[in-house]
Amino acid sequence: MQPVANLLRQGMTPQNLSATVAVGSVIGTIPAIGVTTLLSTAVAARFRLNIAATVLVSYLVQPLQILLAIPFIRLGINLFGMEELRLSLGEMQVMFQTDWLDALSKLWLANLAGIATWAALATPIGATLYFILVPVFRKVLPRPVTGSLDSDFTPQV
Repeated sequence: MQPVANLLRQGMTPQNLSATVAVGSVIGTIPAIGVTTLLSTAVAARFRLNIAATVLVSYLVQPLQILLAIPFIRLGINLFGMEELRLSLGEMQVMFQTDWLDALSKLWLANLAGIATWAALATPIGATLYFILVPVFRKVLPRPVTGSLDSDFTPQV
């Protein structure tokens, strides 16, 4: 595990590593199964973060994705004034048996409301996480050695 950790944080500043962990954590909790890899790769590439580390963090927090999906959806339903939706397995089975197209439509809109809620909370939560992690990583990460030359190095003229 240590070689993988070293590889992932190689050359990363505390700020860069904090941004990577914050982005991966926030994206890993989006209430939409199957989009985390693509989204975390795109965001990491856009902001020149370590793509492998960002995707890894998003995978590590995916249990939170499952745990937070229903709260995000319920909060989205309340925020957007949508009709209350019963999300227990038995109630969803009844919905699909009664009218499966209507059930799909309601679940689709509820999930979109959950994604919109996640999107509204993603930036403040990500920024908070970033500012909490910077001082932690400053203490944990080894300081880069600057200004020293390798004694075996001989410049070629």
